[in-house]
Amino acid sequence: MIYLLTDSTAYISRKEAREMDIILIPMNYSRDGKDAFLEGYVEESVAWAKNWQDLSPFSTAQAPTAAFLDVFLALKEQGHSALCLTISSRLSGTYQNAVMAAQEAGEGFYVLDSKSTAGGLYLMLREARKLLNEGMAIEDVMEKLRAMRHRSRTIFSVQDMSPLRRSGRLGYMRSSVSTLLNLRPLLMLQDGGVVSHSLARGQQDQLRKMLLGLSGNPHEVIVQECGDKKAADALEEKLREKGLVVHRRQGGIVLAIHLGLPVLSIAWVESPEATD
Repeated sequence: MIYLLTDSTAYISRKEAREMDIILIPMNYSRDGKDAFLEGYVEESVAWAKNWQDLSPFSTAQAPTAAFLDVFLALKEQGHSALCLTISSRLSGTYQNAVMAAQEAGEGFYVLDSKSTAGGLYLMLREARKLLNEGMAIEDVMEKLRAMRHRSRTIFSVQDMSPLRRSGRLGYMRSSVSTLLNLRPLLMLQDGGVVSHSLARGQQDQLRKMLLGLSGNPHEVIVQECGDKKAADALEEKLREKGLVVHRRQGGIVLAIHLGLPVLSIAWVESPEATD
């Protein structure tokens, strides 16, 4: 059996994990550097994120090498192998920890940097399971996923830039977006890192620019939110009006700690024809 592993920022449910044979490795977070928690399945993570009005006392930590290694060794003992897809290595050290664990576990264990997170990571997991179920070898699945991640896109909106500034993940936006806090910044993942997409004046302009940013003729889009259901409903309606298949998903506490609340995002994969 070939299992999939991923970290909790994929925000999958227990049901999805069972259906896709995914083993979830929790990310860690703490409050005031004392109370420590593990981020679990999305239904638990969402509840925790919405339970706290102020996330500024919280910090996060990458999924440790030992967590991956324990799972790899247990699977190896049972005669299984695994493919692990992680949050972007530019956002977390989780990928490198998984790589070290796979090297120690030995043959049959593979790790791929998704260069994404949340909805984009979920789409890669779903594709990986589909290809593996069709009988494709892990090495060939990884090649397919490497091509897929070049076509993966994510745009998201945050209320302000303070949590991102605290997390040190502002990147190329430091001198531009971060100084214009009276506007709603729209950000995007580019080659696994966070960069500026545009600025929006109010929610309607935010939704309009997210729609305008939709590139590559996708047939489906993930709308993901944490604490912004009303905006997500409006965005879903506009996407369906364009004839797109829309999947609704929720985000959780680890990304909310870095982005603040509320968070709204769209993720999709450009069609191969559009990028040829």
